[in-house]
Amino acid sequence: MFNNEQIQIEKQWTELQPEHDRDDLLHLLESEPAVWLQQGMEHYVFTRTDLRFWRQWHGDLAAGVSCFEPSAVLQPANWQDASYTCMTLAQLPTSLARPIIVTSADGTPQGWLCADRLAAQLFRQKQRAEQYLNALLDTVTDAVTAVDGDGTVICWNDTAAQMYHIPHERIIGRTIDELFNPESLMLLHVLDKGRKVRNMYHQSSEGTHVLINASPIMDASGTIVGGLASEQDITHLVKLNQELSTAQASIHETLPRSNDPFTLLDGQSHSISKVVRIGKKVAELNTPVLLYGETGSGKEQLARAIHLAGAHADAPFLSVNCGAIPPGLLDSELFGFIGGTYSNQDIQEAGKLEQAGEGTLFLNEIDRLTPEMQNKLYRALKTRLFRRYGGQEELPLHARIIAASRHDLEKLVTSGQFSSELYYALGIVTIAVPPLRERREDIAILVHMYLREFAMQYHRPLPKPTPDVMLAFARYDWPGNVAELRAVIERCVILSDGDELNPELLPDAFQKLLHFPSSAPVHVPIRRSHNEEPVIQHQGLKARITDEEEKQRIEEAIRKASGNKSIAARMLGISRGTLYNKMSKHGMDS
Repeated sequence: MFNNEQIQIEKQWTELQPEHDRDDLLHLLESEPAVWLQQGMEHYVFTRTDLRFWRQWHGDLAAGVSCFEPSAVLQPANWQDASYTCMTLAQLPTSLARPIIVTSADGTPQGWLCADRLAAQLFRQKQRAEQYLNALLDTVTDAVTAVDGDGTVICWNDTAAQMYHIPHERIIGRTIDELFNPESLMLLHVLDKGRKVRNMYHQSSEGTHVLINASPIMDASGTIVGGLASEQDITHLVKLNQELSTAQASIHETLPRSNDPFTLLDGQSHSISKVVRIGKKVAELNTPVLLYGETGSGKEQLARAIHLAGAHADAPFLSVNCGAIPPGLLDSELFGFIGGTYSNQDIQEAGKLEQAGEGTLFLNEIDRLTPEMQNKLYRALKTRLFRRYGGQEELPLHARIIAASRHDLEKLVTSGQFSSELYYALGIVTIAVPPLRERREDIAILVHMYLREFAMQYHRPLPKPTPDVMLAFARYDWPGNVAELRAVIERCVILSDGDELNPELLPDAFQKLLHFPSSAPVHVPIRRSHNEEPVIQHQGLKARITDEEEKQRIEEAIRKASGNKSIAARMLGISRGTLYNKMSKHGMDS
């Protein structure tokens, strides 16, 4: 804030004592700048401008003093020094016909000030403030605009002139809405609402992007008398971001599999590769698909990938868990509802079959459908028509149906617990999603994928799992499958403090697995590129194998461990020293 309230007061004056008369006053005025006297509760200050009056006055002093207005007495809040006082213009009296007396905090007169000298000081301060303001406007890199209460531009700095290509002489004195769209002017909103604007993104004109700060200017009574705005030009940042986005999109287009919805499912194992291969084939068609798999194995993820790889990827993908909705509500949930017969109100609600449009409806736990619902769904699949609950109109079915179950529906058909007609209508193509424990070689790929996902989500460093962590993951049976692995990785990223994912971050169930005997052979999944051939479950070294078989198993373990000898030794159930001895025995590079 500018300190514009420093007012210099006059200190040279002489006090007229009570016993003095008119002649004494006249004598003092001819030799001193000012004379101060007090009559009762009133104070009076006379200067040389009053000499003419007192030279013509020959009466009593008190009578002559009564011809003048008393001087106003001010007591400023604080003093700068012996000659300067800090006062606000609001403290000044309404009439400045007579000199002002300035007192200290205890009421002792300190000096005086007349109107002409006050005006001269205020004028100099105004000049100084303008000099500071102009220097400030030339210094800042923001565009600064000020308007009065009518929206007339009273300030327009050089940066604003350069940013908008409008010179000062073309805009100063004109209302701002003459040159800009009134609807897009933040200053006019500030004048109207009286609210401050802070760091608001704004496109003030075509091709110009700014961050704007604006405030109303109010007088002492709180009335808005103008507005001030500063605008930081971020056009270059916006364009740079657009260029980076374009470049990033171009890079992504050149990357293999970047637009492949099955990327998050694919892995090294033969079982998941087969799932992906079949999924890609059925995605091209609109045929129903039946998915099998344990809870958490990724059935819905596979269904979504099939949808996104199809011709109607932009259409909705809807999911319904048939076991989570009461049978009485499932009919209207799937097929829709028409009501209002008794209330004379037309109530219509579209079901998921209708809402999916030309997209995909994923029905999980399809085995939980009642026999009536199974028959109704079969009829819809066969005729590609269905009716809303309570309605008579036949509506077309455009959506693809992908159903899923964790039970063997063929056995349920044999036992009469599931409709054979619906089973064969859904099961034109069936895909069995393998549990995670049957594709352990994919664990490393999934671990690194989820680590990247959650590190970005929680803004954490990307932690690197230690060999012990990967060993625990390999030994664990994963009853919750991929969903459980994802939850464990999310936990580890949240709890990690550094760039390493160590065993202490794992749940208790994993801690026990790290204390198994080191002789227990295990396959430790190591991340590998997608173009490598699928590998088989590794076996440890046995006593009765040929030298050639032993060498092959060592080579396989080292390959799976991506060259890490410690992990390879654990996979083989031998110590690291024994591994080096056997490698030397078979002439293998160590």
